[in-house]
Amino acid sequence: KVWSRRRGGLLRKPALLVWNQFRANKTEAVKDNLKRFKTDLAVIPGGLTSQLQPLDVCINKPFKAFMKDEWNKWMMLADYEVTAIGRRKRATIAQLCQWVKNSWDQVKEEIIIKSFKKCGNSNALDGTEDDAIFEDNLMGESDVDDPDAPNFVAGNSNEEDESGNDSHFSTDDNDFLGF
Repeated sequence: KVWSRRRGGLLRKPALLVWNQFRANKTEAVKDNLKRFKTDLAVIPGGLTSQLQPLDVCINKPFKAFMKDEWNKWMMLADYEVTAIGRRKRATIAQLCQWVKNSWDQVKEEIIIKSFKKCGNSNALDGTEDDAIFEDNLMGESDVDDPDAPNFVAGNSNEEDESGNDSHFSTDDNDFLGF
């Protein structure tokens, strides 16, 4: 029902549905329904979701960052309800749904389009966009969100600070938190 309600679904415009190898996705009943809605099915082989699923490749990271921002804003509110023992009540389903909507609205359409190209799911059939799957950074922005994180590419990773220590790593064994 959900798939048929998407934009163009009721008009039965041709579409591509990309999903994993979950057994229920590959039943004859599912395949027949997809055919009724002019939908081609692309099944991602096991173990390749992180490379071929647009959500995993480019979209989840910014979406989760926006969700974290929503959570942090909510946690910073001074006016909140508490339980009988004085703990903060959890967010309501309505609040969570609003966070999802707000977060999704912040994901740029350009990122969504480029994520499909990076995965090779919607590239031009004439081969002009085939190189997109090899581009490490289609988004045009740094893969590192933390501005304080060491940059091993831009500079010389063998730089030393004034004390003669490698400036990218701590020499204090107490900083090691384990694997």
